[in-house]
Amino acid sequence: ALLGLAQLLERKPSQLSGGQQQRVALGRAIIAETPVCLMDEPLSNLDAQLRQEMRREIRALQQKLGITMIYVTHDQTEAMTMADQIVLLRDGHIEQDGTPDELYGRPATVFAARFVGTPPMNVLAGIPGTAEGHLLGVRPEDVRLGGEGLPGMVESVEYLGADSIVTCRVGEELVNVRVARHASAAPGEHVRLAWSPDAVHLFDAHSGKRIDRAAAVVQSA
Repeated sequence: ALLGLAQLLERKPSQLSGGQQQRVALGRAIIAETPVCLMDEPLSNLDAQLRQEMRREIRALQQKLGITMIYVTHDQTEAMTMADQIVLLRDGHIEQDGTPDELYGRPATVFAARFVGTPPMNVLAGIPGTAEGHLLGVRPEDVRLGGEGLPGMVESVEYLGADSIVTCRVGEELVNVRVARHASAAPGEHVRLAWSPDAVHLFDAHSGKRIDRAAAVVQSA
């Protein structure tokens, strides 16, 4: 009943849908009363809508039963929506360990900054006002079109319904801009791109590691 399988007890495994089979697997873990449950990409073979439903169900069960779950996934949406703590791995090493908010709001490295977020963070070199040896990062939703800013040209516009992704070329760099609903810009149009200083993330160009603002001020003095 807890898993919504009460009406399916007479069915064989082959007669169950992908989501129902995942519920059976969860049931096995619950019955065993294991203190830790390892889930290795359990939703990878499900369609998008079912993955979304199962994310909610697994999270709700985990909170209701108080089971510690170690959940392995390549899907950042699963990681961001389901986790209390994320361990981001790269080539077998820990790139960053923190809450979803920490990984998104204060990425420890360029890799973490570009791994979390769709589209990923813009990481730019050679931007005016940035100290030598630093890379500048800014999320697409923090970039605005118009006003005073860097000159660029629109390369493409992707309409996604609730928002649009405008890709602009600034010198040799491509910059993604997220705007609400339909974008007024069109491919080939010349635009200006700007962002608040508070939205900027700085990274060391050589190590790729995050630079705190205080350290960046000292280094650029």
